[in-house]
Amino acid sequence: MRRVTILLTATLMAAPATAMAQTCRGDAAKPIPVTGLAGSLQNPCPSPDGTALAFTNFKRRYNTGGSVVWTVPAAGGAPTRALSPRSGAQSVNLPGQCWSAAGNVVYSSDVVDRDEIYIVPAAGGTAKRLTDRPGLLAWEPSISPVLADRSQWIVFESHREADPEGPAELWKMRVDGSGLVRLTQGADDRQPQWSPRGDRIAFQRQIKPDQWDVMTIDTAGGGLLDVTRAPARSNTDPSWSPSGAWLVYSGGGPDLDNANLFVISAMGGTPVRLTVNCGYDGAPGWSADGRSIVFESAPYDPDVRGSTTLWRIAAPAGMR
Repeated sequence: MRRVTILLTATLMAAPATAMAQTCRGDAAKPIPVTGLAGSLQNPCPSPDGTALAFTNFKRRYNTGGSVVWTVPAAGGAPTRALSPRSGAQSVNLPGQCWSAAGNVVYSSDVVDRDEIYIVPAAGGTAKRLTDRPGLLAWEPSISPVLADRSQWIVFESHREADPEGPAELWKMRVDGSGLVRLTQGADDRQPQWSPRGDRIAFQRQIKPDQWDVMTIDTAGGGLLDVTRAPARSNTDPSWSPSGAWLVYSGGGPDLDNANLFVISAMGGTPVRLTVNCGYDGAPGWSADGRSIVFESAPYDPDVRGSTTLWRIAAPAGMR
């Protein structure tokens, strides 16, 4: 399994990552210290009560080798517990909407045979495998709120096992693994995020090679809306605000060497730049109270070298 993040390359002088990160920023973002783990810290996903984060720790470096999904207090510190096996498998949570109000976290893992979707109590317990689709891979799950009919669903990214780097489709299923439905096909759609209102799904679609836009659809797969309308800026990693009125995402621009974070109305419009970093900012997740946004960051392009750490920044005024 792998997680695709689209970055723009920068060439920087070698320096300790922590010192570089501090001098590279031109905003008020602050690091979230996580102790006791080596490697790359990625994909922060806030808990519904605001007290904790789920995140992925790649043990070697960014998006490389085995990985474990952990929880940690929202302010940082020592990890609370491992939610996925610590066996050398690659287990990855989605930033943003991976943690349900019922206390469960969803993630993907190749711990058995191929990448499939798992659900596990955040308080600890045995993970349950939800998908079993020979010939297909399942990544990047996001869990819905309880919908009007009292159902709850998971949306995820699906690839053919024979072509894992090829185009992806979006699928959904009930939280118990039943009711599989394909939502998109014929494009390359990734990183789905179920909205807090339960009525839309945000995701990234490849428009041309290495050019992506943030899109939304309704929960039946219709009503496509291109939110960002600037694919040359490689807009990826969308995540909803608690109200469902805004999206935060990672994107480039003419004055950027690496992707930074932007906020835009979920209906589209002019984006507001959130982070100012000479390095990379991505994989954002909005806190449940709407006041802050957590994300992964590096003072360089981590796809080329190195790892990321976890950061937090205040959400823009009036955008919750």
